[in-house]
Amino acid sequence: MRTEKLLWIDAHMHVRGHAPDGGPCDIRLDDVVDVVDSSDADVRWICAVDFPEMSRLREEPEAVHWANAGLEELISPARGRLFGSCIVHAGAVKQSREALDHFIGERGFIQVGEVHGPPWGPELDCPEMIEIVRHAARLGAPVQIDCPIRSLRASQRIGQVFNLARAVPEATIIAAHTICGPTTHAYILCGEVYFSNGGDNVYFEISDFSKREHVRAAYERLGPHRLIVGTDWHTYGDPPFLPYGILLGVRAVEENAYPCTVGSLVGFLREAGVTEEDIEKIGAGNVIRLHRLEARGLLSVAGHSAG
Repeated sequence: MRTEKLLWIDAHMHVRGHAPDGGPCDIRLDDVVDVVDSSDADVRWICAVDFPEMSRLREEPEAVHWANAGLEELISPARGRLFGSCIVHAGAVKQSREALDHFIGERGFIQVGEVHGPPWGPELDCPEMIEIVRHAARLGAPVQIDCPIRSLRASQRIGQVFNLARAVPEATIIAAHTICGPTTHAYILCGEVYFSNGGDNVYFEISDFSKREHVRAAYERLGPHRLIVGTDWHTYGDPPFLPYGILLGVRAVEENAYPCTVGSLVGFLREAGVTEEDIEKIGAGNVIRLHRLEARGLLSVAGHSAG
């Protein structure tokens, strides 16, 4: 009889390292870890900065070190459970390269992002961003790119994502929350075209597992090895924070359409036709491979199971 918890790694979480006004951090590590500990699975998070940091970077791109330093100070004691994602900005190439060298090269962050285009920064396929992504690739860090869930800019944004992927084929590009909203099928089609033309470096996040038809389409048309978990959870408001597993955009547990558990998300995968072996890949295995967690000695998976 299995007693071990399911290992589940979410590559898209937002944790603020500063107060909403940009001042010293107003939350404790325990406020975040309590959400992880309350889960029904062995949950690990890849954490990016949140709105306080993004708001300042929009006006002051050179503040990338400040943004990452706040996050690193908060989550570093929980390394192995909480991993860092290094924010960069195409309006500050020098500072972004220095941040990558420091936070990924020296401080153990494992990912870049979430990278935003307008109105937060320049277009995603601009020469400056290509230079930054090339530097990230040399460090072996996947780059997570924001893709709109429902926006008139969605087709332009996904085009820029694939332009970036073509320009830096040695990079690993993660298209954030692409399996989620009304744009899902268009994103899947773009992926099919890219892969059919020889591209091989783009991966897709599942944000809304309850849309079984979207999950099924992504699973069947892109393949399980292209899919990772990316629920886009945020440190909204004051602690205690919303539970892990809550649907993106829902601000109260009683408004969620299903129990806020990893078990619910796994159940949706099964209902979409995903096999137990492929649930393991999507839930943790693909991130372990792409981010080289075992190879770098950052994660032990002994004793864990996919279900």
